[in-house]
Amino acid sequence: MTPNVWVWVGLSWTERIRLVLDNYGDRITDVSIFGWRVGANGALEQTFDPSLLDVYRAKWPHLRFWLCFRNDGVGSIFTALRTDATARARLMTELNGVLDAHPWLYGIDIDLEQGGAASNAAASEALFKEVADLAHARKLKASAALPALTSTGSVGGEHWVRYKQLGAMLDHVSIMSYDFAWSGSAPGPVSPGFWLEEVYNWASSQITPSKISMGLPLYAYFWSIHDYPESWGATRRGVSGTYYSAWQYFVGARPWSDSGTHHPIGWVAYRDSSSMSAWGFLDCYDWKEPTQWENSNGVFSGLFANREYAVRYGLPAGVPQWSVADNSVGSSYVDYQFNAAPVIAANGATVSPKVGYTLTTEIIQREPVAATIIDDYATSTQQLSAVYTQPSGAWAFQQVTSSYKQYRGTGTLRFGNDFGNQSLYALARFQFATAGRFGVSSQGITADLSSAGELRLLRGSTVLATKQVGAQVVGAAAQVGRCVLALRVRENSARVYFSNAETSIPLQLEIATTPTIGATEFTSTGTAWIDHAYLGDGWWYQPREAVEIVINGQSKVLGRIERTGVIWDDKNRFRPNADVEESTTRETGVSLDWVYAHWKDLPITTGTNTTFRIRPLDHDLWLGRLMILDRDGASIVYFTDATTITHWRGRAVLDWGLQGIALWSLGQEDIRTWESLEGGELPADTKRQDE
Repeated sequence: MTPNVWVWVGLSWTERIRLVLDNYGDRITDVSIFGWRVGANGALEQTFDPSLLDVYRAKWPHLRFWLCFRNDGVGSIFTALRTDATARARLMTELNGVLDAHPWLYGIDIDLEQGGAASNAAASEALFKEVADLAHARKLKASAALPALTSTGSVGGEHWVRYKQLGAMLDHVSIMSYDFAWSGSAPGPVSPGFWLEEVYNWASSQITPSKISMGLPLYAYFWSIHDYPESWGATRRGVSGTYYSAWQYFVGARPWSDSGTHHPIGWVAYRDSSSMSAWGFLDCYDWKEPTQWENSNGVFSGLFANREYAVRYGLPAGVPQWSVADNSVGSSYVDYQFNAAPVIAANGATVSPKVGYTLTTEIIQREPVAATIIDDYATSTQQLSAVYTQPSGAWAFQQVTSSYKQYRGTGTLRFGNDFGNQSLYALARFQFATAGRFGVSSQGITADLSSAGELRLLRGSTVLATKQVGAQVVGAAAQVGRCVLALRVRENSARVYFSNAETSIPLQLEIATTPTIGATEFTSTGTAWIDHAYLGDGWWYQPREAVEIVINGQSKVLGRIERTGVIWDDKNRFRPNADVEESTTRETGVSLDWVYAHWKDLPITTGTNTTFRIRPLDHDLWLGRLMILDRDGASIVYFTDATTITHWRGRAVLDWGLQGIALWSLGQEDIRTWESLEGGELPADTKRQDE
């Protein structure tokens, strides 16, 4: 079966779009006319004239044309259509009017986004069903462009989407599996391979695969990485562009900037093995992967989501035991050797940056952690007996897989030390093997969670505050349905933190109270499985954000977040001056994405080997690529070409049995894509077209 090829037309109307429709319409099966914007009152505003397609309808009678209405990602419009019966009635009337005016339309394509929480699912499905019923009553088809989901949910906050229910009522869905990386994110593949695999493994298990088209991007993203965005008046590093705009930069047909500050230089592009998209640096004179070090001490390497990183891990415990660990940088370092060599410009001249260089480092920062006393990933039977006592119930070590371990049991698991009235932070990541309550206690204060989702803060047996956080998974396989519960107790306050992931654990309950006397421990009324237990100081924090770069005797700290109202000690720890949350001491949030830190006007000489020493000031910070760039402009670019599309078309059909592919959006693509979709070799005289 030849895979279907779905495209959207109407976002723009360029000569290239007309060229593709005229010359390659035989390689397209479905055209969704992105031509009607819906308002909160249900009215449709026409934004594209469908009669412009008449010539292509005549030339390619096999093409199926769809009426696509959209909300342009305005959540309030989606909300109004779900909740306002009058608005829905008007929408149905106006859809009928468009179909009456254009009887050649094959069906209706719904593009409604920013639907919000999972609690909106049923109302959203009722709206989609009403549209689908209208189409089916007219003997037409119903389709929708749906956000990309994996088995763990949406990366874009589209929690209203339930594939199974929507797929049952629709004849076709295009899954918008692009913009994983976008203008406001760190550079990366727009549709990374690991994510596409997760999306379509899940989607094909929920929707009949032959109803699904794999959404793929035809465009490029350019992320400026030579300086902080505010230096050029922006809030984001990225801008989108076409394949041909990327091609022109990489072959040196035009310089990175038309301001005269850059030479027209051709740069090397690479093929990303995960996404099969092309990518490369513009105006980068040398770069290193984090694992390409010359020497190192106390630094380790890893791989996550197809990206390498270097990291200094924190100590698992203080010395002596029960003291706060010294997690300062010590003698840890990693050395890289760079040579910012001159390059050959498109005009044949040997050139280097006109002004100077910037060093840009990729880092993943994490929120500060309570300064470590014990950091235990259910290490061993020996650790269980050395660190804890069991005054009630029974806990045992379980080696679940070769690399994953748990403590399993019921009753009390107590840290084996009398901390008196010391301020502490205690955390457990666990799952409910059976229904019950799980608690974290210190100094007579308890935070506990029921499997039904009731979160409580208690002083002794007195309940001080409660909150519903949603029912938790009970009885699942190891690592499925884990949750994180933490308690911070200071002299006059108690705070409870909860999340279903340890990447960020928000404050849920807090109260002013005076602690009493009591052990620091975990308790479970049913059977619980713990895979991470953490005990830290209640006041002192260890940051996880900064590195120091040392070059030719000069140094610069990159990544340090500015804080107010704190004091620092000589072990690289800080504490707030008042009893406040750590987050109130800074204006900057902590992203779990790659961020870019810069040393502008780098003290190096063109063409000279130079050693850069990186001192990981903070533990658990991930160091990514290091790049020597033109100080006045440089970027990372990811772009889709014909190889990308043909690769994923093959996988869509052969790996998951999908109907085909859906391409966003026509006119931005490598024109050779259409030659490759014919199924043969590219003609020898295939020419690239200027933008």
